[in-house]
Amino acid sequence: MKIKSNAASSELTSPFYKMNEEFCRQFENYVASKNGKVKGNYNAWSYFIQGEIMAPKPWHLKYKKATYTSTGNLILSSKKQCLLTIAEWSIPWVGSQNSEFAIRRKDSIGMMKRLFKKELKIYKLSKDYLINDATNKVSLIESLNQRLKSLFISKEIYSIVLRNDMLTISLRTEKHHFDTFEKLLDL
Repeated sequence: MKIKSNAASSELTSPFYKMNEEFCRQFENYVASKNGKVKGNYNAWSYFIQGEIMAPKPWHLKYKKATYTSTGNLILSSKKQCLLTIAEWSIPWVGSQNSEFAIRRKDSIGMMKRLFKKELKIYKLSKDYLINDATNKVSLIESLNQRLKSLFISKEIYSIVLRNDMLTISLRTEKHHFDTFEKLLDL
């Protein structure tokens, strides 16, 4: 594997290490099946892996998982864990400087922006997403909508941004979603 373990020897028997190792192995096998390249590392607490696929356009895939632990403070002495999982798929999209857009999952910050900026609207697929003015890229948005519908419904899509000639799809998920990614290859 070109994705390497950076785990301490005490982590090697951890079930979390084995899960992350398997996740990375599946990623590496998928990218290899597309004649792509991979790099990255993993341990029991995290992974950061990247792959490039040329099918027929160059896609860059990135998956990151991090487990953060805080020991609290003197008043609240509880131990707390926070898990961050991110998947990001990106592809160059030439000629998009004059027609940028962003679709983003609604959160409290997004709702505040919506109050002060009129260009943010509720995304028609789901009331859980906001979209800025994207009148020049309606066909691309419709195509993405059809291909990514299941991820919108599950709320795993965090954002889709077309800016500076780059289309980036960001997910908050612990899954690969290779089946959904396959639907994007002919964009």
